[in-house]
Amino acid sequence: MPGMWFVFEAEYEIEDRRANWNKPVPETMVWHGPYATEKEADDVALARMWSKIDLYAHKARTVDMTVKV
Repeated sequence: MPGMWFVFEAEYEIEDRRANWNKPVPETMVWHGPYATEKEADDVALARMWSKIDLYAHKARTVDMTVKV
């Protein structure tokens, strides 16, 4: 069965001059995908991170949503 990978991207709230990685800003949350392989999703996540490298509180990460039966 092929995998199903997504990339979750968001900017995060700043608290005490630090990004709170547990509090994504809802208006900035975006899902990209699905992708068949982890490598493909990782490549997209890396590209998204570089595209917004000037934003400290921005992160893109891969998420495996493959259904295991």
